[in-house]
Amino acid sequence: MSKSLYTRSLSCVGILLSCYALYVEHKTSHPDTTPAPDGSFIEEEFQALCDIEAIGASCSKVFNLPEGRMLTYFGIVPHDSILDVPNAFLGLLYYSIMFMREQFLPKNHLFNTLTVVINCAAMTSSVWLATKLVILKELCILCWTTHLLNLLLLSYYGRQLIKSNKAKQA
Repeated sequence: MSKSLYTRSLSCVGILLSCYALYVEHKTSHPDTTPAPDGSFIEEEFQALCDIEAIGASCSKVFNLPEGRMLTYFGIVPHDSILDVPNAFLGLLYYSIMFMREQFLPKNHLFNTLTVVINCAAMTSSVWLATKLVILKELCILCWTTHLLNLLLLSYYGRQLIKSNKAKQA
């Protein structure tokens, strides 16, 4: 598998998982309702594919925790502002950037370094979120998968940066 195909594949998986996470977060925070014969409304049940009761996994529960919107959680943006977005949206941006990086950005030292900085930011958030999952004793398979993707992307681009630094010194 070519290097570009490897990173694009990881990025595509991340994009798909982020889109699904956004869908689940939306469906659980804005449930559909159906009018009942008596004029009231009945809330329709939604079961996410990543909610697996047999093993105690629930992504929908995790996505709706306060930590599910890190920018607001850390006070970077105000609650209910246009920038108060779910972590899945940040993941969608990140994986899209990683995908487009392979296609459109030059493979020089500056962009390699910038890519590793972005990967480090993503991995830092993954470590923090994973720690929260452990502390809260929550199992979110989708979350752990994205943390693994972030680790794989960071290790790949980190190795690329080290190689480019060695080539630069030679």
